[in-house]
Amino acid sequence: MRLVRWTPLAAVGLALIALAPGTLAAAPPVHGTVTSCSSRVDCQFSFNTSAGTGWATAAPPVLSLQLPGESVASYNLTYSTYIALLTGTYTYWTVGTFLGTDVNTGHVILGQTNTNYTITCHGHSGRGGGCTYTYTTDNGTIVVRFTQAEITSTAISCSPTSIKVAAKTTCTVTVTDGWNSAHIPTGKVKITDGRTGALSNKGTCTLANGTCSFTFRPSDNTCGSVTIAASYLGVTAFYKSAASTSVYITTVC
Repeated sequence: MRLVRWTPLAAVGLALIALAPGTLAAAPPVHGTVTSCSSRVDCQFSFNTSAGTGWATAAPPVLSLQLPGESVASYNLTYSTYIALLTGTYTYWTVGTFLGTDVNTGHVILGQTNTNYTITCHGHSGRGGGCTYTYTTDNGTIVVRFTQAEITSTAISCSPTSIKVAAKTTCTVTVTDGWNSAHIPTGKVKITDGRTGALSNKGTCTLANGTCSFTFRPSDNTCGSVTIAASYLGVTAFYKSAASTSVYITTVC
């Protein structure tokens, strides 16, 4: 007898899906169900709503879909999965999260897949013979959430990239719109250095024409490489993004 445990979507991992601060949902979520899986992570999903039908294909590291009522499919959304064995069975639970741009609107869509599948071994001799495995999809869902934001990309660079403890380096953060380069992102960027160095902006950088600058001075006991991270927090029109760079402290440790 095969034991199958299904974990409702509402009870798992929705915390993995977070909208950027100030990003409002542009439409209600769209829900679909799994139709088949060819492996633990490669699955097909379908949507059947009052607006029509649609499909999604999940094959890490990407997911593609065409939602009900849309005329064009959106390809290569970033997709990653987590797989867990349900203890004491050959049934597995796979959760995937995806993020990308809906080409029909230019806005960011994101969501989660949630499937259970069972592996069955065929043809095992019991004397060292091998198995032919099949994957049976027990159940699964997909949920797609919408934002009013366009995708962004963050970059950070510092000059000079190698300094002594007593010196400073000037860093510049640039945030660009990945859907329409004529749109200039606004809002704030959070800066961290992973240590106790001094940031001229006290950890917050406000964009002007898509850029902002600050200085970094390492603490007295710092040596080696320091990572400086920039996280664009996002606003209603622009989705969050992040980047990092390294500054090398030349003091002898």
